[in-house]
Amino acid sequence: MPDYSWPDRHPDLTRGFCFTLVRGIMPHPLIERMGGEELERVEWRRVLGPGDGEAGVRTRFFVGIMRVGNWSIIVEDNGSLGVTPEIIQPLSAPRGLVLGYRGGGGRPGHLMIFRDGDLALDLDTSAPDRATGTKARELRPDLLAAGLSGDKGPTDPTTSALAFIAAKTGIKLAEPWLEKLSYLLVTVPKA
Repeated sequence: MPDYSWPDRHPDLTRGFCFTLVRGIMPHPLIERMGGEELERVEWRRVLGPGDGEAGVRTRFFVGIMRVGNWSIIVEDNGSLGVTPEIIQPLSAPRGLVLGYRGGGGRPGHLMIFRDGDLALDLDTSAPDRATGTKARELRPDLLAAGLSGDKGPTDPTTSALAFIAAKTGIKLAEPWLEKLSYLLVTVPKA
């Protein structure tokens, strides 16, 4: 299994990170549907690079977007686009699937899944047995297998969440792989 604990140790992600996977919408249509603006094509270190986007009151998300097969992957440092329902939920309708995980920054992890415009799962890693969503019960065996649920909850929520995402999508968000790719640097207005 890849090392999925890397985001918790990465020096550019100490304030947090968010990974969002969107099935069936390629990057440029995705940018349009989110009301975003493409700035430039960048390498991995620029996606995570210095700074945290805007100073002062933040009105936009700064994200990197890449395509893998039928998936668009959104990467953020110190962001939460993937767990912002007002933006993400519409991307799952119709017949779509969106998985978002916000972790790091000294806070519990937050995993959300939207399927067909519906909130299928909303899981706070500090209280995994209180997960909600229309498919929370159906997803429980998968959450247990990934280590995201159980009597004591996850000991390493990031590792468990990224393993769960890999099992659901076939995409392994391992740093050596992510470092080799290029991304569209995009701004997206906050809802």
